[in-house]
This record gives sequence, structure tokens and C-alpha cells, in this order.
Amino acid sequence: MKSKYPSKDDVAFMRVTTGVATAVAASTILNTGKGVMASLARHPLVLFGLGIAAGYFTHKYRKEIILITCKTAEQSKHFVLRQKENLQDLLDESSEGADDMDISK
Repeated sequence: MKSKYPSKDDVAFMRVTTGVATAVAASTILNTGKGVMASLARHPLVLFGLGIAAGYFTHKYRKEIILITCKTAEQSKHFVLRQKENLQDLLDESSEGADDMDISK
């Protein structure tokens, strides 16, 4: 009777397969993007139209874009502060460990 859960080997195989598929997709997108940008550079009217479309959507969703940007900036500030605190804690622990070793000698 088969288990309803995959084995560790099956999970590892799926992870490898997913990684390879992601790499192939990324490579394909990069190569396609180079071709698209090269052809767009030859057709300035299409490039102008894409700029108009990008401006329209930027204007349409400007409030959401600003909200996401502010939220991301706030999260990055908190991340930096947490990392500083963690580094300070690590330095304090290492200096305490060095003091303990000096006392035991």
C-alpha cells in the first residue's frame, strides 16, 4: 500500500526538477528579452506607445505604488535595526565569552 506522503527521494527529485525548470525558464526569458529590446530599439513608435502605456498604468495605480513603497521602506528600516541589535548582542556574547575564558586561566 502506497503512503499518501511522498518519500524523501521524491521530494529531493521534485526540488531538483523545479530548480532546473526555473533556470531554463529564466534563461529563455533573458534571451527572448534581449531580442525584444533589440527590435523595440529599431521601432521608436512602438517604444513610444509602450512608454505611454507604462505612464498610464503608473498614474492609474500611483496610490498603490506609493503605499507599497512606503511599506517597503518602513520594513527595510526595521530590518536594519534588527540586524544592528542582533550584531550588538553577538558582540556582547563574544566579549562575555572572552572574559570568561580569561577568568578561568
